[in-house]
Amino acid sequence: MPEKKNYVPYKGNRVNQIVEGSFVDDYNTWRANCQGISGDRLQVKHIDNLYVMLSNHMNGNIRAGSRNAGLDRQGAIQFIELIEGFVDSGDMFTQATADLIVRQSKILEKMETTGKDAGGKDDAFDPAFILFTEQEYNRAGEPLRERKVQGHYSTEWYAERNSGATKVPDDWMTGNNPPHQALFSETETEFAKPKGLLHIMKEAAGAIDDAELEVIVDTIPDDMDAADLDDVSAIEDFFNKVVRENTYWKGGRLLVNKVRRELQATEFTLGPKDQTTIRELSNLNSKEDPLGMVTTFKLAATATPIITLTDRALQRKQTNKAPDDYRAWQNSTKRGFDYRKTAREKFGEDTGKYKPDAKVISKMWQQILWRN
Repeated sequence: MPEKKNYVPYKGNRVNQIVEGSFVDDYNTWRANCQGISGDRLQVKHIDNLYVMLSNHMNGNIRAGSRNAGLDRQGAIQFIELIEGFVDSGDMFTQATADLIVRQSKILEKMETTGKDAGGKDDAFDPAFILFTEQEYNRAGEPLRERKVQGHYSTEWYAERNSGATKVPDDWMTGNNPPHQALFSETETEFAKPKGLLHIMKEAAGAIDDAELEVIVDTIPDDMDAADLDDVSAIEDFFNKVVRENTYWKGGRLLVNKVRRELQATEFTLGPKDQTTIRELSNLNSKEDPLGMVTTFKLAATATPIITLTDRALQRKQTNKAPDDYRAWQNSTKRGFDYRKTAREKFGEDTGKYKPDAKVISKMWQQILWRN
């Protein structure tokens, strides 16, 4: 069975956005993995898990005198909140979304390795180099010397002085601790599944840029007319077919309901040259609208100007006749085309029972039409 499409109501139409790749699944995996890594595994106190640690990164806890003073909430929390705002809302991605993810991924990328210069003056965002001080005291309790360590406080020195503490792995102290891996690892690790947040964001931006849209047009904008619709090559081709094939006509009369049913059931395929018009037709022409190339659409609007579009196709064909070789006409609206001869054209000045400008057809076709 064909896959069921997830059309979402949008501005009077229905839109299905297709984003290839596993960005949403990857982020949910990343989040669940971080939430499953306990404080005990991180060898820290008073922090439930790695996700909480990252959410608290530079979030209301910047120490007095820190080189990061004034940078509250500019750590990992800003990226987590950004991505979760998209992932958890279920909203379609927009150009504004893609632009924001690109900008934020560049900011996060620049944060990697900042703070490596212990005691420096520049901002230090990378949790790999969070700074701790080990203070030695003499027997009198007077401070002797202090030593700066980065990455984790549970060093060998700390473990020797605190019951129950153990020394963390060496690489945690040399730029590769768990929160650093969770943010920056290019590959899967215990603390970064399926990869670090930076690389999930980078892949997300690329996937959103390559998104595709499938649209069902239920409402035609008031400022669009038949000429605008004809700018979409697939619509033009459809009505070119209507004026070539007998199946849509009987005695020169356009079978409007038959054309409408087939039009509404047809899924049209689009290319790059149709994008401007189809996005206007679909109300998708701002940066806040769903992003992606419209690859297919259906024209389900009851207000579709079928009569006018057919007449335009007859004009392109340079004919006033239906494919069955009778003068083309329709009786759905008085304002639509009717190329039948007038009584004056058929009978001359003596039009008998007909008014001179009345449209007439042969008696045979009158009988056929009445029977049908």
